[in-house]
Amino acid sequence: MSNLSKKYIGTWIYLDTPEEESKFPNNKGKSSTPEFQAVYWRCVIVFFESSIRCHGGLNDVQHILFTNTANLPIIDGLDLDIYFKDNNIKVVQLENKYPLPKNYFTSFRNQFFEFSIIDKMATIMDDNDCFLLLDSDCIFSKSIYNQFDVLETTPAQTLTMSYGDNYVIHGITRIQMQKLFHELGLAIKEVPLYCGGELLLTTGAFIKEVAKDFPKMFAFLLDKNDKGLPKFNEEAHVLSFYYYKHGALIGNMNKMAKRMWTNRNVYRNIKKGDEELYIWHMPNEKPVGFANSYKFLAKGNRFNDLSDDEYTEFIRKTFLKASNHKIDIPRYARAQFKKILAS
Repeated sequence: MSNLSKKYIGTWIYLDTPEEESKFPNNKGKSSTPEFQAVYWRCVIVFFESSIRCHGGLNDVQHILFTNTANLPIIDGLDLDIYFKDNNIKVVQLENKYPLPKNYFTSFRNQFFEFSIIDKMATIMDDNDCFLLLDSDCIFSKSIYNQFDVLETTPAQTLTMSYGDNYVIHGITRIQMQKLFHELGLAIKEVPLYCGGELLLTTGAFIKEVAKDFPKMFAFLLDKNDKGLPKFNEEAHVLSFYYYKHGALIGNMNKMAKRMWTNRNVYRNIKKGDEELYIWHMPNEKPVGFANSYKFLAKGNRFNDLSDDEYTEFIRKTFLKASNHKIDIPRYARAQFKKILAS
């Protein structure tokens, strides 16, 4: 990728109103409450702190936060507005151009905010600029800067999940995804893989194509919903379609990133060597690893003050140790029983 191209690394937080509330499996409570939202704000700060450590000081990298609020809170004594300004993190306020009706899907009703982000980035980026957007419950263990070079030969790179053809992923199966692809004019012969929505790594050219097409896609989905027919229920379903349509490197980021389930009381997929991956996505860690990391930062500590070995050990102990999740005997027993059945 040309040294003249801009690299954007960002995340987002959408604050639900009471009318927009929906379920988020890894965070308890009503999504419109300050307590619920503070959990995500803590993730945002830890996310950026990890990226500043790994990518700070690079002149062609811009950190950027997308949100629907103009009010940046003070949480546990840390003024987020000051933090963003001091660390040259650009805060972009956006409205949700694609709100979903209440009967659309029970969970993740704010996920189409990502397409408002894409619309905005389409006005900012040149075709050969690069954009990495991650969920806020991700951290960097090391720099992914060289991965931007791969975008010289592909419009996007994806992270895939190994779900079976008929496994229901947020309301639809991969077989149903394939049928919807066909309805939308993309007659692929293979059953498409599900590309995780926590990672978007693309060029400006791809962003512009999606921004141009999505209003038509959104109308298609609302019509499907009105008729009670299968549809794309969240942003990853939609993005999976665009990745296939535009020839992305499907699954190329699996060697760099992983959706890590860490709570042994429910499901744990941590394996030896996972700590060597570059991007850790850890949904279970919002109330544990991210909360504890935020406490560390709120006291005035910085990830940049740690040596490489100290940082590696800090995030390993804080996020990946099984003992961080105290045994809940009934839940743990059920999880072990399911594991035995699956094997």
